[in-house]
Amino acid sequence: MSLQIGIVGLPNAGKSTLFNALASQRLSETAVHPFTTIDPHEAVVSVPDRDLTELSKVINPEKTIPATVIFIDIAGLIKGAHQGEGLGNQFLAKIREVDLIAHVVRAFQDPSVVHLSSKHEPGTLEQIIDDIEIVNLELELAGITGKKTVYILNVTEGQVGENRFKEITGKVKDKFNSEIIMLSAKLEEELIDFSPDERSAYLSELKIKETGLSKLIKKAYFMLDLITFYTVKGGKEVHAWSLPNGQTGLAAAGKVHTDFAQNFIKAEVLPVNDLLELGGWKKAKEKGKVRLEGKDYPVRNKDVIEFKVGK
Repeated sequence: MSLQIGIVGLPNAGKSTLFNALASQRLSETAVHPFTTIDPHEAVVSVPDRDLTELSKVINPEKTIPATVIFIDIAGLIKGAHQGEGLGNQFLAKIREVDLIAHVVRAFQDPSVVHLSSKHEPGTLEQIIDDIEIVNLELELAGITGKKTVYILNVTEGQVGENRFKEITGKVKDKFNSEIIMLSAKLEEELIDFSPDERSAYLSELKIKETGLSKLIKKAYFMLDLITFYTVKGGKEVHAWSLPNGQTGLAAAGKVHTDFAQNFIKAEVLPVNDLLELGGWKKAKEKGKVRLEGKDYPVRNKDVIEFKVGK
């Protein structure tokens, strides 16, 4: 089962725009009126992984399969959502199923985009805090507590990296004791139409080191304490998998296939860096880099594992 992240926030905070960028296609309609999202959309998104790319170059398989995250775009929540106000009530149940909440918060100023509960000027620290508290209260009243949440401050393209927002980010993090990401959902959506080279050049021009989407997925892995391991199937398939940190070789085998866990004999393991450095599994084995591990082996981040199973 893939990691599931639910995208929540007030109407017009930029949720659907962010979702479209995640899905790399415009699945959700975007508009400047509330309740754009009526049915929750889901998108399966590949986890950015440079090691997987390099591993695929070395193995040259027929198929390369990345680890994935399922993002769920949930309708904008408003005050009273837990009682059925707006469209929020029917989606609160969906939020209970996710592993992590990505709470998109409007931090941009745009007079053409309506703010339904504005007490302060949009984009100010005071309004950002108010917006967060409205959604958090609705989740709490609906009995959704204890969920890990990353707050996404949605700014304009030109505001990414602004010192003012760096200061706001710090204050929001301190107040809500959670992780914060600052990004421009509109910019992320625009990047859909760019080639990889164009995207890289454009981000470099804006002095942005990595996309907000990449930062979001990395933050999710960090918050949920997930690691990545790899399997190489007969040189024909390279596959990345996510696994909670601290789980065993037996759990990893079950992630790949239930039969692997039931008929587990042993696992051959080596770090992906060793495999890449030596240029392949065979050479790594010749150099004595491949270890034999049992069911209780605590899988390490970036392990390459070949499971040996009986019948």
